Amino acid sequence: MMKVSDVCKLRQISVIDESTPIIVPSFSSRGFPFIGNIHSDTKRYLSKASLVSAFDIYYSSIFEDEIYASDVLFIDSGGYEAKPVPDFAEAYIDERSSRGWSRDNYEDVVGRLQPLSQLVIVNYDYADPQPIKVQVSFAEELFQKFPNYATNFLYKPEAKGTSLIGVDSLINNISLINSFSILGITEKELGNSLFDRCRNLLQIRIALLNAGVETPIHIFGCLDPSVMIAYFLCGADIFDGLAWLRYTIENGLVAYHSTATLLRQEWSITEDDLLITRWVSNLEYLENLARGMKRFCRTGLISEFPINQNLIMKVLSLIKLLGVEVDGES
Repeated sequence: MMKVSDVCKLRQISVIDESTPIIVPSFSSRGFPFIGNIHSDTKRYLSKASLVSAFDIYYSSIFEDEIYASDVLFIDSGGYEAKPVPDFAEAYIDERSSRGWSRDNYEDVVGRLQPLSQLVIVNYDYADPQPIKVQVSFAEELFQKFPNYATNFLYKPEAKGTSLIGVDSLINNISLINSFSILGITEKELGNSLFDRCRNLLQIRIALLNAGVETPIHIFGCLDPSVMIAYFLCGADIFDGLAWLRYTIENGLVAYHSTATLLRQEWSITEDDLLITRWVSNLEYLENLARGMKRFCRTGLISEFPINQNLIMKVLSLIKLLGVEVDGES
């Protein structure tokens, strides 16, 4: 068994010297064609962190002078928005065609950024798979041009024909990660099941610990509270996603907006007004959850998580199967 206190810690993001855990509400034009208006309507409620895509900045889908709304600003490289293929994990499938997008476009956006927030930039997401050493080399080449920003190395699958990262390859080359502020992994590329993802994540965290490295791990594309807590208890530190825009978070459970309308008996309020209310309440919940995660790192008490107790017991059952010992279950 491994103690959860060895896995869950307050870790520092180098360069900007910001501590984790951090939950990052994301903004993307993929599925949200009016994302600029959404960002404008909710930016005053962003405090700790937010993520915007360089693709959306480049094509003016989001208002560039408004992006510095949070203390920490993550700039994604635009690969998600540039993909012409549908994402079947989304709540709906849009008919989309890809706009042009290149590393030069990305560097153009990063070069225009202002130090109005603490900035974290993600390496450019190449379409063709590359060995980890090549990925690291390309990322270092890019990051060296912007030394004042924290660096988020998003590790991608290395081989054609697979949608999963090479966990063994990453572990065998874990020393290559030392130069980056953050190690990023897309949730769906971490494994084919929740169990596999948690197990692989735990193995990566253990490899980092064995190497004497406390690099924060960023899980891209996950903002489901119970799943975030499971990943957190397996060594992840930073989480981002769009679920806060697609659904309503109710006591840690994710529900359709219409279901939340019934649960909250808000059936007389117009849907446009409800959407803003939902987004704001989701942001408030995510802030509360992030604070609970920080407290848990100090106290080890499961009660720090603002989540349905039946749900947290399911999370603990999974964590125990993985060999992580959680003492403070009260």
